[in-house]
Amino acid sequence: MARISTLMQYRFGEQQIAGRQRELLSAQLQLSSGRRIATPSDDPLGAADASTVRSGLSRLVQYKDNQGHARFLLNQAETVVSKLGEAVVETQERLVAAGNGAYGDQERRALARDLQGLLDRIVGLANSQDGAGGYLFAGTRDGAAPFVQNGNLVAFRGDGTSQRLEVANDRLLQVKFSGDDLLLKIRPGNGSFVTAADAGNTGAASIDAGAVTSPAALSGSAYTIDFDGASYVVTRLADSAQTVVAPSASGPTTIELDGMRVTLNGTAAAGDRFTIAPAGYQSLFDTLGQAIAMLQTPLADAAARARFNSTYANVLASVEQAADHLRLKRAESGSALSELDGYEQVNEERSLEHEARRSTVEDLDYAQAASELTRRQTAFEAAIRSYSVVSKLSLFNYL
Repeated sequence: MARISTLMQYRFGEQQIAGRQRELLSAQLQLSSGRRIATPSDDPLGAADASTVRSGLSRLVQYKDNQGHARFLLNQAETVVSKLGEAVVETQERLVAAGNGAYGDQERRALARDLQGLLDRIVGLANSQDGAGGYLFAGTRDGAAPFVQNGNLVAFRGDGTSQRLEVANDRLLQVKFSGDDLLLKIRPGNGSFVTAADAGNTGAASIDAGAVTSPAALSGSAYTIDFDGASYVVTRLADSAQTVVAPSASGPTTIELDGMRVTLNGTAAAGDRFTIAPAGYQSLFDTLGQAIAMLQTPLADAAARARFNSTYANVLASVEQAADHLRLKRAESGSALSELDGYEQVNEERSLEHEARRSTVEDLDYAQAASELTRRQTAFEAAIRSYSVVSKLSLFNYL
């Protein structure tokens, strides 16, 4: 028969009181904190689940911060690109006015001064800051202004790297445009090829900007158009193939070949040459510089007027290409902002889902917790009363 000593009874009673007290304090802590899991030992599996959910919430909070910063930068870029587009439209208006045949050298020089002001404004817009000490269009070299102006020449000091932010899981959204892509990589002329008249031409013929009649037929080669006194000789420089075209007796001469069409206006002189070349890239600043130089050049005779007309046609077409390019870039900003709206909505929905899951795992059911507190309070008081009774017992209680 096991013998239970008085000391063992006392220690058992003390352990019961201590155990019930810990349970009571745990219930009180849950009610005061509003959380079911105060320490991982309260529910190891639930604590692990809650940790995973909190980690997900932390990522969603970071995405939300990135989305806010991305929206700030994209709104700034959209505004500046819009203003750049407005400046290019004003440039078009000045150039259309410059085409007025009644204008003399003085009027054209006045328009050149207007274009100089527009060039300065465009450089200022291109050097817009991002509100955080950097520049919107500098790429990753945003510690200094990306565009440096020296008269009508503008150099780019940034780089072509696009800055991106992670706005959703595995989604990096472009939030800054490089000035290289925005203002330097623009197709001049009609966008496919450019035409020009040689500076030494002495006749009164000019060439227009041309047009593409069949994109699939374009050869990608450069061409020369030489007037030999009787006919225009078109030479494809890639293989020296030649085509002879007789000038029209009743009006402009139209030449069509290899998916291209160009028109020659006026009477050419023997030895006059015109060129056609594939359109590479030309910056908006170079196009404006070309327009300013064109308007500042006096037109002393019919040959000078013809050279002006050839340059004018290409400059006007190049400015139209720049306007289209900036409209496309503004549309890209709008598309990015629209995409961001979708990510923000998804992020908000996922945050609510994660928060609901976290609440389910961690948060306290107050009605159940209050009932449990009452039960544990009763158990604690019972343990104390039981110990009090047992501690007073002696052998004399049985005699």
